[in-house]
Amino acid sequence: MPISKYEPKFPPVEVFLTRFFDYESDILIFEQETKIPIPTISKGDIIEIFEDDYVVKERKFAFNEDAYFTIYRIEMLDF
Repeated sequence: MPISKYEPKFPPVEVFLTRFFDYESDILIFEQETKIPIPTISKGDIIEIFEDDYVVKERKFAFNEDAYFTIYRIEMLDF
């Protein structure tokens, strides 16, 4: 059985952008650009950004020819 070489229609994604927005106001809190994807954070996870704790309320994905986006909407925790 002959195996043909796969030719992708699009080049590989070169940039992974991760953005964290405030859940209520949609203000950008933090953005990170990497060459490899960072581990996925799930809804309900608690994360720390700049010494403040947040809970992940929503996660969305998007992409274009050059970049893959992971967008998180987070809410600050009151302890």
